[in-house]
Amino acid sequence: MAVGVLSKVSEQLSAKVIVTHKKRNGYIGADDSFKLHKYRNVVIISKKLCKRETELMKKRSDAVFGVLLFLISMGFYLFFAFYDGAVICVDSPSYINMEISREPLYPMLLLLFRQVFSSAGEGYLQGVAIFQSILAACAALSLTCFLRKELKLGKAVSLVVLMIPLLTSLLCRFAAKRASMYSNSILTEGIATSLFLLFSRYLIDYCIKGKKKALFTAAFISFLLISTRKQMVITVLLLISAIVWRSIREKTVKKGLLILTVCVLGIGTGSYFLDCGYNYCVRGSFSGHTNDNRFLSTVVIYASEKEDGEAIKRDDTRELFESIYEICDEGGYLMHSAGQGWYERSAHFGDYYDCIQIDTLWPALEQYVREHYEGDNASLEKIVDDYNAQIIGAIMPEVFPRLMRVFADNVLNGMVTTVAKKTPVLVWYSFAVYILYIVLLITHVKRNGLDGRAILAVYTLLAVMINVAVVSATIFCQTRYMIYNMPLFYISLILLSGSFSTKPAVCAGSKGMV
Repeated sequence: MAVGVLSKVSEQLSAKVIVTHKKRNGYIGADDSFKLHKYRNVVIISKKLCKRETELMKKRSDAVFGVLLFLISMGFYLFFAFYDGAVICVDSPSYINMEISREPLYPMLLLLFRQVFSSAGEGYLQGVAIFQSILAACAALSLTCFLRKELKLGKAVSLVVLMIPLLTSLLCRFAAKRASMYSNSILTEGIATSLFLLFSRYLIDYCIKGKKKALFTAAFISFLLISTRKQMVITVLLLISAIVWRSIREKTVKKGLLILTVCVLGIGTGSYFLDCGYNYCVRGSFSGHTNDNRFLSTVVIYASEKEDGEAIKRDDTRELFESIYEICDEGGYLMHSAGQGWYERSAHFGDYYDCIQIDTLWPALEQYVREHYEGDNASLEKIVDDYNAQIIGAIMPEVFPRLMRVFADNVLNGMVTTVAKKTPVLVWYSFAVYILYIVLLITHVKRNGLDGRAILAVYTLLAVMINVAVVSATIFCQTRYMIYNMPLFYISLILLSGSFSTKPAVCAGSKGMV
């Protein structure tokens, strides 16, 4: 019997452990009680050693897997950074030339690389592409490692989670026929898409555990994002929603209100002074960037009719509007030239948005102001903004019902474009996948409560809706504005689906255990 017991023990323990205990306590003798005592002693000591050994092996395995994830992510993005190089897009010159209409952070980044790699000439842009690719790799890796640890994901699922941001980037390059990924394009999306993933990673951490450090990290990233793209005001709205939700849940409303005020004021004040300070250094004028209201004036003109111009009181502004309207009307740019269904209307709006703004509105206002006013560039751009504001203020009340229809069409378009390329077939797929997402989320919450997976899924759905609403109100929902939430959406969908495949653990000794 003693031999049998020792045999079972030796199967579970390393030879080193057995020998150590033999030397320390002697061989098991003939006394049964002594044998049992020694056997228990060996098992108790060895369990501790085995547990420590198991934990050490797990840490080593996790470290090796972490290195593998790092190599996959970094290798993927750097490959395309060198294969495609730095890609110049239509908007790139406005950032390179530090035009006053642009937010400050991205032109400052380009300036930094231009100064550091001054001897490389235009080659500094390759350095920017490499930096953006490293940032994209780190963002995808950080989100994956956070979810792996927080949601206790297995290695296979973690690998799938990492692949989703990478596949999203591939879709941008191939399915969208851009010929490049955002990570190596000289556009604000080159850093904004990665920063938004990092922002979401830290804000979700705050939502799950209430970590103030995670919240303030998210607030700092929000400041960087707003200083990069005005669209990223969505991060402030998400931040406010998260703080309010945690405060109500923890019943610390007063403290939450204080934290909310500090975060919002910090982001707003910081972005304002960075903007004004940047323009003071570059242009000698302590003022913010300009031309933000051209987006809304474009939508207003799109929805207008000629008689709506009668609401404009100033003669010169009314004449400007009428001249812009005539060009747009002749070109078929306006809403009354669109088709009947929402698909046709949203496609028409997207097709002719730039024709109204870039080809017609902007040149007309710039030319008129420079012909009739004098001053430096900053002061002239403020006058352009004033004319845009007059058009918006007078025309918007006249066209408001039509604006709401444009907004509704845009929202449908944005919801589709967030999860798929807009085609007649994929429109139906998009509606189906949203229904599936919501059904899985509701079922998961009923089964598991508001756990980490549910919080991630709710955050993602809220982020999608806020982003679609903000973009739809001012511009058309093209892929580059909607891509931010696509990785989060499909990660959440997969994790919600996977939560139903997990079964309750069966304890040793239960029926059916071998």
